[in-house]
Amino acid sequence: MRLPLLLAASLALFSCRKSDDPSLAPSEGVALAAEEDCGTPGPSGYLVLLRTQQQAVQLPGTVETFLLSKDNVFNTSGNDHLIASLSRQEGDVLSLHYCGVVHDGMTANAGPARSSISLQDLPAQVYRLRITVRNRHTTGTLDLTTTPARLSFADTTVAAVWR
Repeated sequence: MRLPLLLAASLALFSCRKSDDPSLAPSEGVALAAEEDCGTPGPSGYLVLLRTQQQAVQLPGTVETFLLSKDNVFNTSGNDHLIASLSRQEGDVLSLHYCGVVHDGMTANAGPARSSISLQDLPAQVYRLRITVRNRHTTGTLDLTTTPARLSFADTTVAAVWR
């Protein structure tokens, strides 16, 4: 019984993280995705909140830019992982997929699920975003030419800026 479930999870992982740019690897936790997580509707009013953040890295004078995301519901644990993947399409188009949540099993600290994706390997330019949040879609822009980077979204009932 466990073998078919493992096979289904492996197939789900493949379907959730197609990328033609290996430098844009999905965030940690994707390996725990289950097939039913991708494309299933979220709760009423479910959306993902995103922001960019720059953090110093170990090399002196260098910073790394991250795309941080969280959902807007209180999950089993505030340490739950939001399954997120980023892939670069033709030219200036980035596809963002949020397929569900991996529960960490702790119940003491309810809160939103979170994820973090490094944007360090992307050239500084303005990107068009194609965003999928479970079974809903929107578009947006990510401007990496400014500090801090700027995000905007066409449909803020699917994705919005986290302040």
